[in-house]
Amino acid sequence: MFSLLICDDHPPIRTALRLLARNASTGCDVTETGDAQQLLEVLRSRLRFDLLTLDLQLPGRSGLEILGEVKALRPDLPVMVLSADESSDSVAAALDAGASSYLFKSCTESTLFLALRDAAQNRITLPAGFVAERPIGARSTDGLSLSARQREVLNCLLRGMSAKQIARFLDLSEGTIKSHTVAVFRSLNVNSRAQAVIEAHRRGISLEP
Repeated sequence: MFSLLICDDHPPIRTALRLLARNASTGCDVTETGDAQQLLEVLRSRLRFDLLTLDLQLPGRSGLEILGEVKALRPDLPVMVLSADESSDSVAAALDAGASSYLFKSCTESTLFLALRDAAQNRITLPAGFVAERPIGARSTDGLSLSARQREVLNCLLRGMSAKQIARFLDLSEGTIKSHTVAVFRSLNVNSRAQAVIEAHRRGISLEP
């Protein structure tokens, strides 16, 4: 069963997300929250979630600040930002802050449906046109020369985990994690988490369960 947590202060959007998610994933379990306080209370519970959809324009709170608190509570929980802010700087800032996916609220219902379906299959979603498409006929392999440990680090990075959180999760030193991160960035030819997420999406790299 796919378990979705929604945080948005607009009831119609929560309703649309709930209905689309249940159509996208058979047996989808949905929990709804309408503000940051409710969201954080739910995340402090023992409930398990596979994805959080997060509106960055919640009343009285900075979206990136909320995202930081979310990742502190649930480091490995993938977060899909659903926002009216369509600037490339905001997309990059959200990815750097720990989001795994980003969608504009102006997207079509079919786009949102596909994004939720992809999320249930551990795939990353970014706005159409934001990422260069893979050339027609290009190989489906991700083309990365990474060790098993470096792939674990990449997976953690795509889930939005910080170096300290990855070190704790993999029971390694932060220095070792930073070395692996450098290798991952070099293989992807990027120099930031946001760029890593974008390049992973372009290459069709999925999150490992």
